[in-house]
Amino acid sequence: MYRGIDGMGTIAAPVVGQKINEWYRHIKRLNVTDAEILRNEVKNELDLMEEDEQVVLYFQLMEFRHEQMLEYVNPSKNTVNKADYLRAVEGEGKRLTGIMEYYFNFFRGMYEFSKGEYIKAITFYRYAERKLDKVADELERAEFFFKIAEIFYHMKQTHLSMYYVEQAYHAYKANSIYQVRLIQCRFVIAGNYDDLVSYEKALPHLKLALQESIALGHDYITTEGLLNLGNCFNKQDDVAKATVYYQRALELGEKIGAKEVVQACYDLAIIFFKQGRKEEALDYCVKGKSYAEKYDDYMFVDLFNVLHELYVTVSPSVEVNQKFDQLLYSRGYPYLEDLALEAGRFYNDIERLDDSVFFYKKMIQVQKLIQRGDFEYDV
Repeated sequence: MYRGIDGMGTIAAPVVGQKINEWYRHIKRLNVTDAEILRNEVKNELDLMEEDEQVVLYFQLMEFRHEQMLEYVNPSKNTVNKADYLRAVEGEGKRLTGIMEYYFNFFRGMYEFSKGEYIKAITFYRYAERKLDKVADELERAEFFFKIAEIFYHMKQTHLSMYYVEQAYHAYKANSIYQVRLIQCRFVIAGNYDDLVSYEKALPHLKLALQESIALGHDYITTEGLLNLGNCFNKQDDVAKATVYYQRALELGEKIGAKEVVQACYDLAIIFFKQGRKEEALDYCVKGKSYAEKYDDYMFVDLFNVLHELYVTVSPSVEVNQKFDQLLYSRGYPYLEDLALEAGRFYNDIERLDDSVFFYKKMIQVQKLIQRGDFEYDV
């Protein structure tokens, strides 16, 4: 008789709960095939399991997390509406306690982050952090540290991001089976070093991350690695190297259907506009905007509209600013800061000094918004 099944053919709830834990381990490692096998096994065993409300809720949460994994490894695939999973669990919210409350808020934070709702995401991550003492496993805690470091990096809260990613990095480095997460930690560390203008510290992490992702044969992570190296060289004004990496990222991204092609097109468009190569820049704008619409990334649709208004129409600052103001939210702030600087330089070069000063002031305004962070504190 299978261990964990009683004489009536009922499976003990802890046995199913342990299998969900194993399923989650494969999800975090992006082992799609193994995760799918375990998902189906758990579904079948739930029908035979003794009644246990918490295990059922745990299963619903893991279904949601599984869908997030599938969208990550294959962004072009039409996945189910993940909000449905959250609503199903949220309807049982009054019964969530302890570790289940942690998972609900942690996964909800990841969901809000994927939509670009950074402030909402941080709010849910904070709720999860209050229950982090319920998480005994070091690698599970590392998963939380990585995710919160990731969002603080995107919001340019550099030192907070570095504080959390360092904890995740050392945990993953000590455990070789989480190599993908270790690579992603290198991306966050390097991004923070870029923001601190410490490119000499960023490049070793990025080069090693690219080598590791290629060795793994992980095309999606490799695309991100190429894009990040392009960004690092671009920040150093080495546009020749940056262009090579961006174009390699675009080529591989198009091959695998990765949404990172939008970012690659955007960065290449700016490089060519700044070089006066307007036709090539426009080609990347058209292609990038098309991809942005395909992947429902309306922030980049707005960004491509700004580029057109600035470099093609060469509109007065007031009109360009109307496009800028559509991006005044947490995900848009870092792009606005960089773009305001480029606009100031552009108008200065064509001797429209009033417009130039306007955008330098705009850059300072956005920097203040980034520093503030829109955080809501409880004290």
